[in-house]
Amino acid sequence: MGVETEKKTRACALYSYRADPTVPAFDDSAPLYIFDGFCVLCSEGVKWMVRRDPDGHSKLLAVQSPLARALYEHYGLDPDKFDTFMVLKAGRPYFRYRGWLEAAKTMPAPWKWLGLAGHIVPEFIGDFFYDIIQRNRFDWFGKRETCLVPDAKTAARFL
Repeated sequence: MGVETEKKTRACALYSYRADPTVPAFDDSAPLYIFDGFCVLCSEGVKWMVRRDPDGHSKLLAVQSPLARALYEHYGLDPDKFDTFMVLKAGRPYFRYRGWLEAAKTMPAPWKWLGLAGHIVPEFIGDFFYDIIQRNRFDWFGKRETCLVPDAKTAARFL
């Protein structure tokens, strides 16, 4: 097994980031949504999810933070080229379309049902449409001048 293959295999193991000295320790007891804090679509999507999860069953993290950058590097992603939403749930990473489905599944009905039903769509098709939106998100929805700053009530959910 080559070094790169071995590294990717280790990174895919459940909770593999816990053994990575470059990833700071964090509370991973709840699903973690990692999003682009400058992207209007991403930030508004996070606000939308927070409103539908008032009990705070999930944690939030902007990709611009040191922890998110370390997690991206751990999973072989370029933290300077944010091109995927990421969800860490029960120690496993989910990216792109699958990330959004996993996020929806953590919310109450009817959003949970949408997350479950979304698995009917093959992942490569979901990723195809995800990639189109991702590439055009700044042109279609805009870009913030500063990273999303949560209100006092939501701030406790951010790592």
